[in-house]
Amino acid sequence: MAETETEEPTKPVADEEDHWAHYRSIQLTPEQVVEGRARVQKEIDRARAAGVYEELLKWEGKVHWDIDIDELREDHDYCGRVAVEGK
Repeated sequence: MAETETEEPTKPVADEEDHWAHYRSIQLTPEQVVEGRARVQKEIDRARAAGVYEELLKWEGKVHWDIDIDELREDHDYCGRVAVEGK
């Protein structure tokens, strides 16, 4: 997947007042959002055509995640591992 190019390099945030200005300065334009969504949809369509989703369904019930989805959604560092039953 290609990296999104920014027009100017980002600078570190100097103080709290600059915090939101910094985020607005790196926000994607509406055109970039549309392009990104179109690119992702093309990738989804390619994966669907290649049968990726059908291959993933073969793993249903055979893969056990060692972290609960609610834990995963919490804001903390965690490196999850996947265990395949029978291995």
